[in-house]
Amino acid sequence: MHRARRGPGALVALGTVLASLALPGAPQAQAHSPSSPTARAAQASWPVDLTAATPDRTNTALSHGRLTVRDRHAHPAAAPADRSYAEYTAPVTALGRTVSALAVRTTATRPAGSDVETDVRGRDASGGWTQWTTTPAAGETVAFAAAVSAVQVRLVLSAPEGAATPAVSSVRLAADAAAGAAQPQVMAPAATATYRVFATREGLVGGTTANGHVIADRDHFVALPSRRLLDANGSRTYQVTVCYGSRCETAPIWDVGPWNTTDDYWNPPSVRQSWTDLPQGTPEAQAAYQSGYNGGHDEFGRSVSNPAGIDLADGTFWDGLGMTNNDWVTVTFSAVSPPPRTKYWVDTFANAPVYASPTSTTQTGTLNGGTNYVYCKVWGRMIGNSTTYNHWWLLTDPDSGPANQYVSAYYLSRWGNDEAKDNNGTVIPNC
Repeated sequence: MHRARRGPGALVALGTVLASLALPGAPQAQAHSPSSPTARAAQASWPVDLTAATPDRTNTALSHGRLTVRDRHAHPAAAPADRSYAEYTAPVTALGRTVSALAVRTTATRPAGSDVETDVRGRDASGGWTQWTTTPAAGETVAFAAAVSAVQVRLVLSAPEGAATPAVSSVRLAADAAAGAAQPQVMAPAATATYRVFATREGLVGGTTANGHVIADRDHFVALPSRRLLDANGSRTYQVTVCYGSRCETAPIWDVGPWNTTDDYWNPPSVRQSWTDLPQGTPEAQAAYQSGYNGGHDEFGRSVSNPAGIDLADGTFWDGLGMTNNDWVTVTFSAVSPPPRTKYWVDTFANAPVYASPTSTTQTGTLNGGTNYVYCKVWGRMIGNSTTYNHWWLLTDPDSGPANQYVSAYYLSRWGNDEAKDNNGTVIPNC
């Protein structure tokens, strides 16, 4: 007998960095209850847990209680090969009250040539997350445009390949409702912002993205040249909608690039992390390529050979958008909360494995057989055999494992090969 499955409701909207830019998605992690030990309602300051068993860590190690780089030769596939990288995202901390500013202080050793980046974000009353913002090495007060009730910290460690690596001994936070008044704040666009930028195919199958995702054949995600919208592996908190001609795909942001890593060109110049003399919506690589900006170089001193402002994973490039060559696309950053997603009810004939992307081969959970809801479909790897098969994958919230995962349409109880319809015969829309 089929059953109606329970799952998370509509997606939560995203805020802005210090005055957020909302994008479709849901928070990557759940905050601790305000009544738990991590609630900070009455504490003036508290340490960030650097030892938590969180899945949001890449190439990190603990040495004598300090967070450091595990493999001094490892780096994301799209990053410069002469530096090692490690990333750790701490669990969400519920504050038990709302605050408008947060003091952040990181204590770390930084050998010559190495760096430690401390990023912070907050969750506001709407449930949306701000963009990530980077604090200076010495720490400072981060001001939010709207009061937040939960915060999260991300650490990015880097060093010349094979050289001595940095080590973080502590990160301490202090809630300060008054300190942020004089701090700069990001102004959110008044309406949905769409920019025309040059897109390149990322490729790099088998490599690792900046958030630890192993790139699969015909994968679906994008890379932007800033960590401010970098999402956790498998999460869809931060997304953009990319269109090429009449075809569009809404994809998660799972990598950093192309060219730069601090070029949040979608933000106003007043708060843009780098290249603040460029117009909003103009990537630094585009200006360097077209007009010789910065001597024609990117932030690493490399000669810019194309004007790319976004990288597309192969599945997004070929299957989602139908592109055959690098070309100009439109990229939409939504400045308003997205409407609730429509649920399409389907029957599945057996328990089905789910995956973080339509091309991944690492199971993340299970969708039980019965009556379930799905949101949309994406073309991916084939499931089945030569006579019974399906290439479509359906975005859903499984019964076990994280939300926003993909299940093969092969498990639908009705319809034919490479079909993806709900129980009423309605074609499930593309994501």
